[in-house]
Amino acid sequence: MITLTIDGKPISVPEGTTVIEAAHANGIDVPHLCYHPELSVSGGCRLCMVEVNDWPAPVASCGLLCEEGMQIRTQSEPLFDLRRDVIDLFVAEHPLDCVTCDKAGSCQLQKYAYEHGVTETSHEFELGRTLYQDDNPFFIRDHQYCILCGRCERVCREVIGANAIEVVGRGFTSHVATPFDGPMIDSSCVFCGTCVQVCPTAALLPVARLGKGREWELKRTKTTCGYCGVGCQISYAQKKGEILYAEGAPGPSVNGETLCTKGRFGWDFASHKDRLTSPMLRRDLAYEMGLTDEPWELPEKSPLAVRKPDVSDNFVPIDWDTALNLVGQKFAETAKEHGPDAFMGLSSARCTNEDNYIFQKFMRAALGTNNLDHCARL
Repeated sequence: MITLTIDGKPISVPEGTTVIEAAHANGIDVPHLCYHPELSVSGGCRLCMVEVNDWPAPVASCGLLCEEGMQIRTQSEPLFDLRRDVIDLFVAEHPLDCVTCDKAGSCQLQKYAYEHGVTETSHEFELGRTLYQDDNPFFIRDHQYCILCGRCERVCREVIGANAIEVVGRGFTSHVATPFDGPMIDSSCVFCGTCVQVCPTAALLPVARLGKGREWELKRTKTTCGYCGVGCQISYAQKKGEILYAEGAPGPSVNGETLCTKGRFGWDFASHKDRLTSPMLRRDLAYEMGLTDEPWELPEKSPLAVRKPDVSDNFVPIDWDTALNLVGQKFAETAKEHGPDAFMGLSSARCTNEDNYIFQKFMRAALGTNNLDHCARL
């Protein structure tokens, strides 16, 4: 272990720990824009500069390894002025329309501009990047808000391995682009949306949340993604009960901030008009059981052959007790008449391993059949 002092606080960290990692692990905030704990060091934004005793000039803490006996200052008047100048340069080519920006309240540049009192640039304002790209149904790319921190490019290359984007061009007009600035669909992008989550500004935003509310209006619900048995932790941002977007929940989980396309963007079924909210019973069976007064017969054309059928044309809603009792009765009758091998069970990859275990146990022990399959291969 290495012992050092940060802002007067003695700290012990493992060898190989950077100063910014040591500070954040001990509740000491060091401003940063290009740094991300799951990505390689960039050192481009220069906001994380700190002072080291007996060193002639401030140094970027994201690439500075802790050494025995170091004495670090993360806050001082010279550091404040240095960071203020850096933010001043950022907003010289970044619109300050925070009052109407969808990212207001969670934009890191806005946060640091507020903390350092930067209300406008002291330089001549000019946009170097003006491209607006909405070439896919998942997220937009608004280059005027991009600060070239490189987080999106690094997470795509280092974590996802897709290498769909990179910084192209030089100087003032350099920007993040796909090969030949083509549409995302023509690149190697897998539309996982991880780049959207790590973006510190409004340069990348989910389409579903545009114009739907400010960050402080949203309620967040942390849960487990239901698409497969991996158990990724996911956080849903909601407003008035409507899901606006999903994020990977940072912290000690199997996925961190990373999600697949389904987990991040495939939640629209939750409020889809065709979603079933109660058990449904075919109308002829409901009539036989006295649950409806309207007689009904199966139409000549099977309901399964109808494209986008209205479920209420063929089924009526019933309560769960009735549904479970009916299923239990039919299971018993079928087993008695045809034997246990008349049953076949199809399990779901969207269930947890524990749920699937219980399901196969029910099929084998309760119904007595080994006719089992799993939808993960389908």
